[in-house]
Amino acid sequence: MRVRVLLLLVGRYLGGLRRRTHVAAVSSISFGAMALGAAALVLTLALLEGFQHTIRVQLSERGVHAMLRPRHGSTLPTGDWLARLRARHPELEFRALAGGSVWCTVPGEATPAELEVVDSLTRVEVNRVLAARLGVGAGTWMAVASPHLVLTPLGPLPLRSRVEIGAVTALRPGEDRAIIRVGPQLGTALLGQVGPRVVEVRSSDPMLAWDVASRVHADVPDGVEVVSFRDLNRPLLAALQLERVMIGFGVALIMAVAALNLLCNLTLLAAEKRLDGALLQAMGLESGSLRRLFVLIGLVVGAAGGVVGTAVGAVAAWVLDATHALPLPAGIFIVSHVPFRVTPGAAVVVLGVSLVAAVAASLPPALAAARGDVVEGLRYE
Repeated sequence: MRVRVLLLLVGRYLGGLRRRTHVAAVSSISFGAMALGAAALVLTLALLEGFQHTIRVQLSERGVHAMLRPRHGSTLPTGDWLARLRARHPELEFRALAGGSVWCTVPGEATPAELEVVDSLTRVEVNRVLAARLGVGAGTWMAVASPHLVLTPLGPLPLRSRVEIGAVTALRPGEDRAIIRVGPQLGTALLGQVGPRVVEVRSSDPMLAWDVASRVHADVPDGVEVVSFRDLNRPLLAALQLERVMIGFGVALIMAVAALNLLCNLTLLAAEKRLDGALLQAMGLESGSLRRLFVLIGLVVGAAGGVVGTAVGAVAAWVLDATHALPLPAGIFIVSHVPFRVTPGAAVVVLGVSLVAAVAASLPPALAAARGDVVEGLRYE
């Protein structure tokens, strides 16, 4: 019964706003501020999620899903454990890497590079950093000089080999060094017999990147450490999470401003309705019910603004992403337009923030109205 009375009073207040122009204007501003804050928060979270989702997809598609590295020393244990691992997990790709430092030269240019010996590679690959420094591409010939010395009539000279570049590979996430990748035969000729330092593991399905480490963990020897996809990219993933929290918190301050506007609206309403509140208390309405009445009024206005703002923000984000309305310069970013991605979790967070802000703004005027003296209210109004 009390709930029905409170809902009836809230309905009469909201329905009678047209007869009180100043209160209606302030209420409309409060509603609009809450809606604007919710829409801005949804768009911001959608923008962050769009970029971060793109980064996570690039990590899973181009990066290493797990890494096997020695627990002690600089090389992995010997034996046939890697061959057994390949036979047990044919769905995974294992790349054993050995290597060292070399110099790569073309006529007029020379640069140091990291040589990676990949046991499954049959051609010479260079990454974009090395290709840009030397101005080379697929089909170009260059010389690779290793730190191993050979005795010549002119004295000890570095071992050199002239190779043809088979492909220029895209940079992996976090890769900023000049790297040349060769097969085991050329690698042995340049560096000698060097044991593998690490084994890179990738799945053909990028969606399984997070589970690769757990699949192979039980099948590696004791001297091998399995580093998961999450651990390999922990600094970047932590930075992305911190970015989302801090920017989301900053934009959420708009909701605080909107809540202050709602507080002013309810304070004005409590002052204007002092006589009505005193009459309701004189007729038997308890102070707690009067307090809940004002909280409910603020909650309705704030929740309505939050719902409308969330819906508008979600629709705007979807339209901006679907129409590619905000293009990005080609060759600088990994996407051609600003991506937006609205998730159910973000919508729930925005709605929750709207409700909390509405309740927090409603409590002070509700408590003030409930503490009002009935006799004083009837005497001076």
